[in-house]
Amino acid sequence: ACANEGLITVISRTLGPVDLYRFDRFASVKQRTMLAAEHPTCAWPGCNTPAERGQFHHLTPWKHGGETNVANLVTLCNYHNGINDDDPNAPPRRGRLTRQGGTIVWQPPHTSR
Repeated sequence: ACANEGLITVISRTLGPVDLYRFDRFASVKQRTMLAAEHPTCAWPGCNTPAERGQFHHLTPWKHGGETNVANLVTLCNYHNGINDDDPNAPPRRGRLTRQGGTIVWQPPHTSR
């Protein structure tokens, strides 16, 4: 039934969106569509900014070897993308998002490292 609509993505219950692409640092249009299907709004708890106004964030940062794979990306608004703790060696500030069991979860600062 979904094929007739033209938009299909596969989301595993344990791994999250199925990894289909690996290009460069920036998410492709197809990856962005898959991510918006998983999180139509910013994934930060309590934020309702629509995905189309957000950014696509690497859970393991690109500069730390993170890949541009759907399983390593999440939809965040500009603000939450900026405050997410990326550097695993820096003192924790605001916490970070991570994928656990296929689901995006927020780790408070005291458990982020």
